[in-house]
Amino acid sequence: MHKKSAAKPNNEKNIEARSDGYSFRVRMKVGETFINETFFSIEEARAYRDLLRAGKSTDKDQEKVLRAKAEKKKATNLTIDSLLKRYAEEVTPGKKGYKEEAYAIGRLRRIKTFAGLPVYLADGDAIERLKRELKSCKLSDTTIRKYLMLVSHLFRIAITRRWCTDLQNPVKTVELPKPARMRSRRFENEEFEYVRAELAKARNPLLLTIFELLIETACRRGELLRLRVKDVDLVARTANLLDTKNGEDRIIGLSSRATVLLAPLVAGRKSEKVTQLRKSFGDQELFQITTRAIRYAFEKAIHKAKERYRIHCTETGQKPASGFLENIRLHDCRREATSRMFEKGLDIMEVSSQTGHKTLSMLRGYTNLRASALAQKLG
Repeated sequence: MHKKSAAKPNNEKNIEARSDGYSFRVRMKVGETFINETFFSIEEARAYRDLLRAGKSTDKDQEKVLRAKAEKKKATNLTIDSLLKRYAEEVTPGKKGYKEEAYAIGRLRRIKTFAGLPVYLADGDAIERLKRELKSCKLSDTTIRKYLMLVSHLFRIAITRRWCTDLQNPVKTVELPKPARMRSRRFENEEFEYVRAELAKARNPLLLTIFELLIETACRRGELLRLRVKDVDLVARTANLLDTKNGEDRIIGLSSRATVLLAPLVAGRKSEKVTQLRKSFGDQELFQITTRAIRYAFEKAIHKAKERYRIHCTETGQKPASGFLENIRLHDCRREATSRMFEKGLDIMEVSSQTGHKTLSMLRGYTNLRASALAQKLG
């Protein structure tokens, strides 16, 4: 144990006695860097202070050395959890999928073996442990890949925004799970009609309209729900999609069926009284429904359609088709719509202007042409 040093009652310049009575703190500013170091004797504190004063006037690189040392000391208490928290507050709110990303960040922060690590101890081994932890939660390789890509972006932002110095991205040193193959599921004719019939029975008539419009327009669900009265031109048969996923607005053409579906909605909104003083008729949204309600109604319709199909097969003595309405999702409507456009004869540029895909590879992922349709073209 260090003996209590004899010190003057009053603190010397840049040196103060700690409250424990056994140590002394050197506090001073060198350039733009604040120094805060503790010593166990007044003699050591004086020597360090005098060394800094001398170095300040003779060594041009002294401030750089001290600044690096101060940053390193500060970073010893900086954990991955603190980076995740800052990322969630500053970066995530600006993203379209901020809710999903906030959930993913929350999950990462709950993995204490990873989130509790100091940032400078986050290496390839730490990422491999995180991979095993996520795998134990029975997540798919695709989902694990998304989590690791999020961690990679976290470190990239921390580096570029100077949240801490000399930081490396540990995700770059590990092998990511391979991405899943693009889905190729489309509705068969009977499947489409069975789902359509069940949605027609729903209490909310908007559900069937939305389902058919997704097939007719190839819109994303969010793009369709953001449509306002003034965004639809029934005469020119166009719709203006704003705030799309890729960040750009686009105008799409409307088929005759899509025009028929939208006409009563536009007319209905124009006939309603506006209760909001600052909201014009044109600013009214066409669809007063949530994305969750649509997803729930679609899943319910799929379940009921399966039951009705099995009953029909039993009554008619027909053998049920294998995989009928299995592995079908609401987003598959976009693939169905894209494929139908090609089958109608639209070229790549025409289809991409409708779907908003930027690259041919992405457009290809949403296209699954039936061999029977190709055979008819071959003659």
